[in-house]
Amino acid sequence: MEITIRDTGLFGHVDVTLDNDDAFTSEAGALFKMTSNTMLTTSSRKKGSGGGIFAAAKRMLASASFFLTEYSSKDGEPVQLSLAPLMPGDCAKIELDDSCRWYCTGGSWIGCGRDVSIDTEFAGFKKGMAGGEGMFYIVCSGTGPMIVSAFGKIQKIQVRGEYNVDSGHVVAYQDTLHVDVGNASGSGFGGFVTSGLVGEGFVMKFTGNGTVYTQSHSPTRLGKTVGPTLPERS
Repeated sequence: MEITIRDTGLFGHVDVTLDNDDAFTSEAGALFKMTSNTMLTTSSRKKGSGGGIFAAAKRMLASASFFLTEYSSKDGEPVQLSLAPLMPGDCAKIELDDSCRWYCTGGSWIGCGRDVSIDTEFAGFKKGMAGGEGMFYIVCSGTGPMIVSAFGKIQKIQVRGEYNVDSGHVVAYQDTLHVDVGNASGSGFGGFVTSGLVGEGFVMKFTGNGTVYTQSHSPTRLGKTVGPTLPERS
């Protein structure tokens, strides 16, 4: 399997080349081109994993699609396909080595290889409501490639000790990190007031050793800004 990140910047996408015995799974709707010998299999669950409709419903709570699409070869010859995220921005490939799990927030997960397992996990009321990125995360484990997307520019950060990221700008992180949610300006009522006055919200406070991927723009903040200006639905 060969994965190439294309057009880094505003409109990134991913090219995937599969050999005759390879398979790749993505959320439904991510595919925008493919060779004619590509076989598509759509299901509510990833092949080899359980959960069925219940697992699919949980994925929707994590801003992912109900259905998943698996790509493979019809004729034993290599196939090529291209995937793109909904929001404009960078894509990144993360290579899983079965040493930890990865949490993907707010619809950032695009797809993964055959040997990567997908689950959905409750983030907790504190992370979900204060963070504004949803109550559920897509959780990936196993070995092989995983593709995530960002709104805007994506950045990989190696945490050694402590690091704070605005909750709307977190894409994915390793479970080797402990995560808490707090005010950007500190704890207590004073910190809450100060955060509100300067326009800063809640931050995800990472401690330990691990990797975090961040995005330069926040879909949640964009939605809150643009939403009130749109006409009401008839």
